[in-house]
Amino acid sequence: MTEKIDKEILRHDLTEALTQHIHLLQEVEEIDEENMEAFTFMMRSFGFMLDRAPKVLYREADEDDLNYMMFQYYSLLTELKYNISMSYPYATLNDKTLLQLAESFPSTYERELKNWWEEKTGLSVDETKQTISVPEFKY
Repeated sequence: MTEKIDKEILRHDLTEALTQHIHLLQEVEEIDEENMEAFTFMMRSFGFMLDRAPKVLYREADEDDLNYMMFQYYSLLTELKYNISMSYPYATLNDKTLLQLAESFPSTYERELKNWWEEKTGLSVDETKQTISVPEFKY
């Protein structure tokens, strides 16, 4: 049985992720040419992760809709961290690595929603990217 997930904390995480994404965009003064591909990749990833967020926050989403949105967000955030770590480990923006920036995004109920998804679908969600395991990303 999945642990109790507080809907308000999920909504807060989603709001915080949108806010952090907006602040990242606001704070960009200059992107070094060697970091442009990594930055573009990260911004596109956030776009996919947060695409449905305004709709889910605007209307009173049912529990499954909110849980699914946040399951996708948390899963894609972890995937983004793996991709940055493997492909762009030295890319920086505003004197921080992209991995540091991605690490600052909320992931409060990552494990609980992974469990919720597995219970709901009967599918097993692997915590690794292909065959690579990065212990720092385990929840």
